Amino acid sequence: MWTYLWQNFLIDSKVRSYIADKVYKLFHSSDSKCLIEIWPGKWAITKLIDQTSPTFILIEKDPDLTVKLQAKKENSELNFTQLINQDVLEVDVPSVLSQYSIPPSQTIVVWNLPYYITSPILTKFFWLWKQDFAWWIFMVQDEVWERISSSANKKSYLRRILNFAYEVKYLKQIWAKSFSPPPKVKSCLIALTPKSSLPDIEFWDFVEFLDIYSPFSRKTLNAIQKISIKQDKKYYNIPENLSKKRLEELNFSDIKQIFDSK
Repeated sequence: MWTYLWQNFLIDSKVRSYIADKVYKLFHSSDSKCLIEIWPGKWAITKLIDQTSPTFILIEKDPDLTVKLQAKKENSELNFTQLINQDVLEVDVPSVLSQYSIPPSQTIVVWNLPYYITSPILTKFFWLWKQDFAWWIFMVQDEVWERISSSANKKSYLRRILNFAYEVKYLKQIWAKSFSPPPKVKSCLIALTPKSSLPDIEFWDFVEFLDIYSPFSRKTLNAIQKISIKQDKKYYNIPENLSKKRLEELNFSDIKQIFDSK
């Protein structure tokens, strides 16, 4: 019953305390007004952070765990504002926040998710809902960290979306024995920290550019431009100095140069 959604429950008390302390300090140093925990599971973190924010929202997919969480609240063992029993991919989080007149920019999100769903959730939160949330703290497998860190060799679609407005920070390695059942992959705790300044390009123009060029990431920009013209699709005027580069070689300044090219 506990693992049919492939969850690995955090059982290490030191790691739980570390996360709770990090959440508390970030919340009170960032002028936040809301805390969201995605998939609280067996409330290992929940019970340590449930006094942090006056507005505390839980999103839990497992109906059995939802019943147990609600019972905990009724018995005054947990304190939260709202419990949503739904797949987070189906929840319109900004609309939920609007009920409390709280913007995403004053919201911190924390999670310990099954790793198979990490990329879909990151894509939804940072693509569909742009780049508005204040802080993120979550567990990922090391492989994901290596793909989305700012120093990643290959600049994947997800890595570019996340790094548009956030610094991706490595916080702590989490050993397999810290979970039950132990995962078969290496894990780490990371945080997304809002950048003080954003790239000098429009976010949705950037997303559209990625949508067009990402499927051909191994080809040069000049080659992709020719394909787009041949297929009668939107294309960009590529400056000569960038024409032989591939998408993964571009930085934000290069992309701005492309956008500014007539």
